[in-house]
Amino acid sequence: MTTPKVPLTYTQRLAGLKAEKDAGTITEDAYTELSKELVGGEYGPQADLTQFESLLGKLEGSKMKQQRQKSVEGRRDIYSQGLSSMMANF
Repeated sequence: MTTPKVPLTYTQRLAGLKAEKDAGTITEDAYTELSKELVGGEYGPQADLTQFESLLGKLEGSKMKQQRQKSVEGRRDIYSQGLSSMMANF
């Protein structure tokens, strides 16, 4: 029975890079670039497409609700203006 592989932590991956640099298998420039990529992957923004789609759906729903409310209020204003102009005639 094989045990599942556990992903390496950030510090383990960074230590592995340093060991490779110390062993001479990668250059100093390569180590610098790889460590920057590692830091960017660890602390950079993470894209979660499902969360984005969910938030976008909520935003679109909210905008449609606001537009509907604006239309209802606009109709009320038209009715009240019409009523006030009819009352002014009496």
